[in-house]
Amino acid sequence: MRVWLQDDVLRRVLRNTGQMGAGKIAGAILHLASIAVTARVLDLTDFGLLMLFRSVAQMVAAIAKFQSWQALVHFGADPYERDDFGSLRSLWLRLALIDLVVGIAAMALGGAFVLSAASTVSIPTDFAYLAAAYCLIVPLQVSGTPTGILRLTDRFDLMAWQSLVTPGVRLIGVCIAFLVGAPLWAVVVAWVASDILGDLFLWVCAIAVGKSKGLAKKVAASSDRTVPRAILWRYLLGTNFNASLQQGALPLMTLAIGGIMGPSAAGAYRLAQTLLDALLTPAELAMRSLFPEISKLKNAKGERLKEIMRNVGLTSLWVSIPAGAILFGGSGIIVSVLAGEQYAVAGSLLAVIAWSLPALFLGAICETFMLGSGRALSPVLSRATIVGLSIMAILFLGEHMSLSDLGVALLVASYAGLLVLAVPTVMAMRQTQEAGPSE
Repeated sequence: MRVWLQDDVLRRVLRNTGQMGAGKIAGAILHLASIAVTARVLDLTDFGLLMLFRSVAQMVAAIAKFQSWQALVHFGADPYERDDFGSLRSLWLRLALIDLVVGIAAMALGGAFVLSAASTVSIPTDFAYLAAAYCLIVPLQVSGTPTGILRLTDRFDLMAWQSLVTPGVRLIGVCIAFLVGAPLWAVVVAWVASDILGDLFLWVCAIAVGKSKGLAKKVAASSDRTVPRAILWRYLLGTNFNASLQQGALPLMTLAIGGIMGPSAAGAYRLAQTLLDALLTPAELAMRSLFPEISKLKNAKGERLKEIMRNVGLTSLWVSIPAGAILFGGSGIIVSVLAGEQYAVAGSLLAVIAWSLPALFLGAICETFMLGSGRALSPVLSRATIVGLSIMAILFLGEHMSLSDLGVALLVASYAGLLVLAVPTVMAMRQTQEAGPSE
């Protein structure tokens, strides 16, 4: 910690992480609370079905999502700085229309899939209508334009509030279901409503901010700054692949496990992964703060950048190894307290994947360095390696696979993904050091 307080760059990372972290950590706590109540309402099989319903919707949303917020920020930053609100409004409307059409199409495809082939992912035919109903969240999940407006206008505070709205509404809904002893469909309604209201909150905020900034006025766009259709679509398709792989990994794994091993295994996996992700939240926030610092230092003297990366890497090991050991030893108690004794099998899975924390922490650091240095391919390959190896193991072992086998497969895949990412990261750092300061 002394190194972080003495280094000006690491001090800024620590300060910015703290500023961003309050809302995210509070949201994570509310999410864990809603998971805990949901687990008390449902048994492991029904909980697994809920996660399968959710995964179908998340999977089709991830495939369809074009990351329109990135396009809005990328192409809209210059018009916004020049007060060319006509061009920015035109861009916003074009992207919002694309999101709407793609989102509705994805919702229809997701609904059609579960209504016709639900059994392929172990969803009983009698519950296919609930899985189809969950796909109602897809159009709003796909839409990224409100996020783009809020990022463009520096209203990150409103985005932080959204991270509280969704789990807060969900917690209230599942608490009501718990009190009245409602069945699975009532919990699905609570989860769907929370997702929809959380996304609508972003839209309301974006429209309000847009009006206050004058973005809603009907002003003629500057023709010389209107983004050509071919360039816009090329950018959208380019961001779609990486985003689909990143956001689709968790639901894809859930569906693969559910399809081969059944709903109970899918529920156990999703619960264990949720607890693991909760421990990763501070690291992810720190990496968001580190990203702009890496971008600033990429042309600086290589030794300085190497020093920053070394200190961050050592800190991650000092944190992740003890955290993994604590999670390994206390996984059974943690799961029992959170979800109840009937979810004990999730504790055995969590005990194994707890040791992936060092790989995930170091992987996040390597990914931040590579993205901050303008090298985006290695993180994509690393993520593809983790997902690909995990699914290959599930398909190879099939229904004979136990949760312990699944844990080992996930553990091996996480370190393989780290290796794929760490080697080019080390090579890139050496090149930076040898290049020295740019002229």
